[in-house]
Formats: sequence, structure tokens, C-alpha cells
Amino acid sequence: MAVRPHDRGQTRHPARRLIGNIIWVLLFGIWLAIGHLVSAAAMAVTIIGIPLALADLKMIPVSLVPLGKEIVPVDSLKAAV
Repeated sequence: MAVRPHDRGQTRHPARRLIGNIIWVLLFGIWLAIGHLVSAAAMAVTIIGIPLALADLKMIPVSLVPLGKEIVPVDSLKAAV
């Protein structure tokens, strides 16, 4: 898989993903989301920090429930459409 990942298909396991996301939220996700909220609030105090705070808020859904999501460059999304 590491040598030729393009030859392999991915199997989907929604039940495993759901269980994993529930465990993740309970153990780590809620704390990461709270950390992003606190750091975004601290950054939003200054004018320079407002764009960084907005970017930090965009990370909350990914850190809260990460399983089943894939982060790709914006250019590849535009090319796919």
C-alpha cells in the first residue's frame, strides 16, 4: 500500500468510523474543540489575529470528528469540479 497506493481501493466501514468518532469525541475531540475556541477568542482580540482566529474556528469540525474526513488542497477540489 505504501509503495503503490494508487492501485488500492479503500473500503468503507461506516460503523467502525462512527464508533471511532464517538470514542474520539469523548476522549480527545471535545478538548481539542475547546482549545480551538479558547485560542480563537484570544487571537480575535487583535486586528491582526482575526484572520487567524477564523482559520482556527474552521479547524473545530475536523478536530472534533476527524475520522472519515480527508484534507486536500483547494486546487485539487477546483480541478475535480
